[in-house]
Amino acid sequence: MVSRRTREVYDRSARQYATRNANMREEVAETGARFMQMLRERPRVLDLGCGTGRDMAWMEKQGASVIGADLSEGMLAEARGIVRGPLVQADMRQIPFADASFDGVWCMASMLHVPRADAPTALGEIRRVLVSGGVLLLGLQMGDGETWEKNPYGEGDRFFARYSEEEAIRMVTQADFIRPLALDLSTPHQRWLHVLTYSMRDTG
Repeated sequence: MVSRRTREVYDRSARQYATRNANMREEVAETGARFMQMLRERPRVLDLGCGTGRDMAWMEKQGASVIGADLSEGMLAEARGIVRGPLVQADMRQIPFADASFDGVWCMASMLHVPRADAPTALGEIRRVLVSGGVLLLGLQMGDGETWEKNPYGEGDRFFARYSEEEAIRMVTQADFIRPLALDLSTPHQRWLHVLTYSMRDTG
C-alpha cells in the first residue's frame, strides 16, 4: 500500500521534482565527499532511491561506477537524461543484485519513505549487497513516528518515517553496521540526519 502510493505520487511529479531539485545542496555535496573518501579508488556504488539522478551524476563525475535504483519509473525516466550508468526499477526491500556487488550504497532521502517496520529488511538487503567493510550513507529526516504529508510537487500525499539520532544509530548497528558517524545537517526548514557507516567485516 505505502510503496504503491509512493511510486504513483513520484511517477506523476517526477518532472517538477527534477526541476526543483536540480542543484545539489552544499551539505549533501559535503557528505558525498566524505562518502567517496571512505571508498576505494573507482568504487562500485549503488544509488538506492536515486530519484531523478542528481546524486548519481555527481558520483559518476567523482570517478565512481554507479548503478541507480528507484521504485518510480517516472523518476528513472528523468534520471536517464543526466546519468551514464544503468538504471533499474526496484524496491529496496528486495534489491535485485547479488551478494557483495557494491563497495558503497548511497541511500539519500529514500528510506524515509519506507515504513519503520520494513526498515530492518531494507538494511539487511543493503548489508547483503555490500562487500565486507563496504560503506553506507543513509540520509534521513529527524523527527518522530510516521505520517502522510501533502506532496509539494503535485497531487497526492507522501509517506514519511522519521527517526531521532539515537534511533538511527541503533537501527544501523542492529543491522550489522559498525562505526556509525551521525551528521546533524538540519536547516531552518527541515531536520536532516546523514549516517555514514561500514558493513561489518566477515570473520570467517
